[in-house]
Order: sequence, then structure tokens, then C-alpha cells
Amino acid sequence: PRQFKIPDWFLNRKKDHKDGRYSQVVSNALDMKLRDDLERLKKIRNHRGLRHYWGLRV
Repeated sequence: PRQFKIPDWFLNRKKDHKDGRYSQVVSNALDMKLRDDLERLKKIRNHRGLRHYWGLRV
């Protein structure tokens, strides 16, 4: 998508925390990235991560 001049705000992976790039991720990879992000938030004891951990609305 980047090679076709699609704007960054249109991609589904904004500012990856590991490499800082915008990208378009599909299906299984998107699920895996989301799960990794939630685990990272839980690990650093972020407010959003804790609410996911406790099963509350975020």
C-alpha cells in the first residue's frame, strides 16, 4: 500500500512500537499483532492492559 501512495492514516497498523513504521497487516498476522500488543500492555501494567486483564471495558 505504501508504494501506491496510500496515506498512513488509512493503514491498519499505526506506528509499530518495535520499529516505528506504518504497515498494512492481514488476517492472522493482525490477530497476532493485536495479541502481542495486549500482552505488552499487560506486562508494563498500563491502564488499558490492566482493564483487559481484569476483563473490564476498555
